[in-house]
Amino acid sequence: MNDKATQLIEASIDLFAQEGFWNTPTSRIAKHAGVATGTLFNYFASKDALIDAVYKQLKAEWLAHLLAGFPQAGTLKERVEHIWFRHIEWGLRFSVRYSLMMQLKLSNLVSQEVQQSQEAELAFAYDLIVEGIADGVLIDVDPAYLGQIFYVQMEAAVSYATEHNLADMPLTRHITQGFEIFWQGVTR
Repeated sequence: MNDKATQLIEASIDLFAQEGFWNTPTSRIAKHAGVATGTLFNYFASKDALIDAVYKQLKAEWLAHLLAGFPQAGTLKERVEHIWFRHIEWGLRFSVRYSLMMQLKLSNLVSQEVQQSQEAELAFAYDLIVEGIADGVLIDVDPAYLGQIFYVQMEAAVSYATEHNLADMPLTRHITQGFEIFWQGVTR
């Protein structure tokens, strides 16, 4: 990605997190990025296109973190646990970016096209669930529903750890216990 485009995305992340999407005009984003106001539109056709780029950037960072060291040959439990720990770790380490990614995910601001492309990149997680159901490890429910349960419980773990300022051993215990509660609830 071009340096100026990256500067604009980073400026958008800062300002969207501080002021919200609707309260942040493109002129402020350009100024915060240190570029001329019109420059933004050389890289992004509209504010909506910029929002899509921000969401894609955040999801790409999250996914790269999630997949780092992924135990491809591990058991189903090891692979799911890896996702669990890495998701929560990223959410806590990059709390502003995580919060903004969650807000964008829940908003109607991200285009359908970008949402669908991001879902395609997460197909591996859906495949894990399908594999687990087929192998008789996971309960036999709609894989999409099980995926939603997984995602929401990871979000709850991040939220709780953030609200209670967990660190060190209490944080490790929270993440481990949360995973075991989740795993017991979805396995046969």
